Amino acid sequence: MPAHGYSLINRWSCLLTAVCIVGLLFYLGSKPVAVGLFQEPWDKLAHFAVFGAVSGLLWVGLGGRLPLVVIGLMAGIGALDEWHQASLPGRSADLGDWLVDVGAAGIAVLVLQRWWK
Repeated sequence: MPAHGYSLINRWSCLLTAVCIVGLLFYLGSKPVAVGLFQEPWDKLAHFAVFGAVSGLLWVGLGGRLPLVVIGLMAGIGALDEWHQASLPGRSADLGDWLVDVGAAGIAVLVLQRWWK
């Protein structure tokens, strides 16, 4: 039986989608249009939405297993995103954004685990 009822094709599709979103996050985040795209407090909502969605995709992609790996991966991606932003003109790193990234991952994993119980 597939993990949590997801077929292998669904799991791989979710993993591929997560990788694409993260790639686009870094690629588009380096473009000048990203400067000031989301103002406070909406930038936190954007971080929450993106990192929560990617966490959900990873959770499904990993078959609902390894929730701490999902959260750890998202914490690492969030840290790399902030470090990347610090090197870009007009952008800056923000500890608050990173905390939202990690919080979104934790909440997404928690909700998905509860939903499947």
